[in-house]
Amino acid sequence: MFNVNRVTLLGNVTHDPELRATKAGHPVSTVGFATNRSWRDEQGALQREPEFHRLVCFGSLADFTEKRVKKGAPLYVEGRLRTSRFEGKKGGTVSRTEVMVDRLVLLSSRKKAAVEAAESDE
Repeated sequence: MFNVNRVTLLGNVTHDPELRATKAGHPVSTVGFATNRSWRDEQGALQREPEFHRLVCFGSLADFTEKRVKKGAPLYVEGRLRTSRFEGKKGGTVSRTEVMVDRLVLLSSRKKAAVEAAESDE
């Protein structure tokens, strides 16, 4: 049986990366990220529906995001989905699906013509 867990996203950072370390001292960062689905309704008006994601980066990719990625930045992201379950503050089980990033490309604004890329070192 063939299985694939692959995600490709193009969107914008919703808040600056948060850098921390694992128990073993390895860097890990989390980044808020948004993508938009766009379509025209029956009247021809443009509609947008945002979807929010949590990106998780490890190692040198975590360092890259902490140093170079800022709120509002456009990104191209490749990775895989991971769902974790934990006990919520008010009781009950909470599920969270995150994108474990393998490759991240920091896209430039139209004013700049540069692109920066980083890949996971795992």
